[in-house]
Amino acid sequence: MANSSIIGRKTAKFGDSQEKVRRVPFGLGAAPGTLGAAEKCLRCSFGNIPVIEEVVWTIPLPITSEEATSTFGDTVNLLSGSSAVPGVASIDSTFLINGILQTDILAQGIGVHIFCEPMSFSTIGNAFLAPNTMIAAPPSPDVFTVNDVTGGAFGVLPTIAANPVPSAPAVLEWGADVWRAGWNFINAYQFQWKTNQRELVLNELAADVSYFGSFADAEAAGTSEVPIIEFVAAVNAMYRSRGSASVFVPVSHRRVGSVGAAPGNVGVFHPTRDFDLAPVTWGGLRWQGYGCKGQMYRPIESPCFLERGIPIGMLFVVQDAVHHAAMLEALTITNDPLGTNISPDSNMSCIQATALTGGMLEQTLDAAPVLVSQAVNVCREVFKGGVLKLGIKIKGWEMPGGWKAFCQTNLPQVMSIPTT
Repeated sequence: MANSSIIGRKTAKFGDSQEKVRRVPFGLGAAPGTLGAAEKCLRCSFGNIPVIEEVVWTIPLPITSEEATSTFGDTVNLLSGSSAVPGVASIDSTFLINGILQTDILAQGIGVHIFCEPMSFSTIGNAFLAPNTMIAAPPSPDVFTVNDVTGGAFGVLPTIAANPVPSAPAVLEWGADVWRAGWNFINAYQFQWKTNQRELVLNELAADVSYFGSFADAEAAGTSEVPIIEFVAAVNAMYRSRGSASVFVPVSHRRVGSVGAAPGNVGVFHPTRDFDLAPVTWGGLRWQGYGCKGQMYRPIESPCFLERGIPIGMLFVVQDAVHHAAMLEALTITNDPLGTNISPDSNMSCIQATALTGGMLEQTLDAAPVLVSQAVNVCREVFKGGVLKLGIKIKGWEMPGGWKAFCQTNLPQVMSIPTT
């Protein structure tokens, strides 16, 4: 059996364990003391300025409620020095110590990047209690009724442990919740960049300074179909690693009706492979913050000098409770505050009424058909999957000691810190 423990594995890669990144120093490599070289850097096209440092979080969905409230609370700090952030599977950073510069830099812009799954699809199935030992795969119908469960459609009671009944109808969503989480994130948080003690360089809505990778350009967007089984296996492995009591099983049988009168009424099913493939949409939201001027990076109006050894104060601060709550619901395994089994309404039970109390009747497939009362489970378990990536990137120039001293004397304007 293939080892699936890699799902959800936490890793952290910092600058000391990565391939060398080409960092262009201030003066474009010229020796300190050349005013023309310094001015050439200041006149350089913003698009040609190198990315000096970056940090990217990789977050496979779903995460637990505890992880969500810990990592995505009132403030989010991607430049935290921690190498283990709850819910974050991988931290990819060019910093030797995350958030601490090794050399002085002249920052000329930042990038707040949100990247999500390149495709989205949904498919129906059923939630079954996660078996602890190898068992035969249970039948998973597109529809089942209370009579089907009690009448033995899934096996007689003594064999239920080996051939379990569904705990609830279920839906698997790949990618959709990732997009919802990312979109609500940039609308829930204010991006604040503070330097020194309280110098505020930027204080803008994250949506206005962020670049949302869409994968939905005219050449890339489209629709097709994908086999769902590999995604089902990945989602179930993730849910097991999160301690889920249930797993998702895609539809293997279609219900065509029932036979027998109550209380012995039982459903009739036929095998199907209609649900092996799911229509998939490539691409999604496209968002480039207004402050980015159509680019992947947000320029700052005048260069900002950042000293080495001092933490870079870039934080996301909650400013919209509605988007924040929607983001947490999309991120979490329990869909908080809706719960694992989602009901159409807080005052509706999962099981429908019987025919005697306003329920529905079904005509059986018997030679002498009869009408029987049928009730189904209207609650749903939602299984979600996909990867969300959040990143902060700093554009600028390395400013070694010689250039710092030269600019302090000859270009004092580049050493000042702009405020909004």
